[in-house]
Amino acid sequence: MTDPIPSERFTGAVPGVRSELRVFRDRLEYDPGGLGGLVRGSKTVAFEGVDLVLRRDGRLDRLLAAGSYDLVRSGESTVRLHHAADPDEVERALDGRVPSPRERVDAVDEESAKTALQRRRVAWRRWPDDEPLPRSAVVTDPEVVERVTGGETVERPEVTRAEDARPSGVTATDFENGAFPGGGGGGDADFTGGTSRHSPGLASNEGGAEKNVGSESAGDM
Repeated sequence: MTDPIPSERFTGAVPGVRSELRVFRDRLEYDPGGLGGLVRGSKTVAFEGVDLVLRRDGRLDRLLAAGSYDLVRSGESTVRLHHAADPDEVERALDGRVPSPRERVDAVDEESAKTALQRRRVAWRRWPDDEPLPRSAVVTDPEVVERVTGGETVERPEVTRAEDARPSGVTATDFENGAFPGGGGGGDADFTGGTSRHSPGLASNEGGAEKNVGSESAGDM
């Protein structure tokens, strides 16, 4: 009998998207929130089927002090968890439930364990030959993750999921890069609601200072 109530819940860090990770004894349920959650619903993943949990943060994660993870499985597609608000606690919960490499094989030494693991679980064939097996299936070292993934680019459907949370008039790319008012990115957006060229009440042109947005004038069309 499966447990109907999760033992732990973790929310996403992107305001307005309302993503949630629910952790049960033998599985997790992930609701990406936003449009993705409405269209596709939540995803259930059994811990026994997860070989590796790779932390793969993007710029938005760094801006929000969040964490994103790939759940790598043998013979099945990778499931991505986006922008968890409490990475340390998420990693603790996953570390305690996803089987470690040594729990999957009965071997006395490192090389025998790695050989047996790669023979039984195809996902572990991506593990670098000169890298020792990790104690945990949760891998957070960026250099090791880079080697395991081969530097492949992460697809970012989370940008579209976050579209309903971004300020009006800000593109998905600028939102991810923090190039919006209050976003802390490197774009030319300032805190007045526009660029330095078109900021209401600040910029000037040949005809004098621009009028504030919302100002009333019979000559304005």
